[in-house]
This record gives sequence, C-alpha cells and structure tokens, in this order.
Amino acid sequence: MKSNIKTAIGTTFLAGAILLSMVSNASALAPKGCSNATLRGDYGSTLTGTVNNLPFAALNLVNGDGNGNITGEGTIVYNGTVIPSSFTATYTINADCSGSFSSSSGTTENIVISRDGSEVQIIVTGLALGPATVTGLAKSLGSTKAMTQ
Repeated sequence: MKSNIKTAIGTTFLAGAILLSMVSNASALAPKGCSNATLRGDYGSTLTGTVNNLPFAALNLVNGDGNGNITGEGTIVYNGTVIPSSFTATYTINADCSGSFSSSSGTTENIVISRDGSEVQIIVTGLALGPATVTGLAKSLGSTKAMTQ
C-alpha cells in the first residue's frame, strides 16, 4: 500500500512538473506585442506605384530611433525624373504591430511591422504630389534595434 501511495505522489509531482514546464514554454513562445521601440535602426525601403496616374518609385535609407522619429534620404523617380530626397517623420506603432507614419513632406502611410522589427510593409495614404497608389517594403539592414525591447 505504501508503495502505491509513493507511486501516486511521484506521478502527481511528475505530472505537475510537466504541466509547469509546458505553461512556462507556452508563455516564452507567446507572440510579443510591438511598440515604437520595435522600429529602431537602419532600414532600406522601396516604394513603387503611381502618383497622378504617372509612374513613381523611391529608394530610401531610413533610420528609426525607437522613440517615434525617423530620418531618411534617398532617390525618387517620378515619371522618369530623378529627384534626390531627404525627410524627417514621426511614427506610432501599436501593440498589434500596425502603425502610421507622417513625414515633413506631407506624406502619410499606414504600416505593419514584423514583431522582431526586421520588416515593415507600407501603403501610402497621402502624398503632397497628388493622388497616389503606392506600396512598399522596408527591411532592416541588421542594426541592433532589439536592444531596447
């Protein structure tokens, strides 16, 4: 009888330890939310589409400070004309990893950032040049943005 009680107690402790381990692992694997700190470091971005029904493309080097501010510079090609550009912007990243962007030039965008901050999907929602259908992608250039997360 004592042997059965020892076995039952041992099995209970083992089951409890396994359950505790599973709960700990599940919380470690749970997706982390996003914040302004998720967008930190250097990114290369491309945008393509049309503005005023004319072809538009842009290639930019962008830096996010993790606090809601961006600086950038690059090249725009609008209907075949090459235009150097530089800008500052502010952004807000929501816990669900969606966000918005507003630049000094009047451009507004909606964005979605990956939880690890490595990639940002972009759609332009307003452009000073006129009506636009422009989308893009920004990819991290490998800086250490995760240090403040």
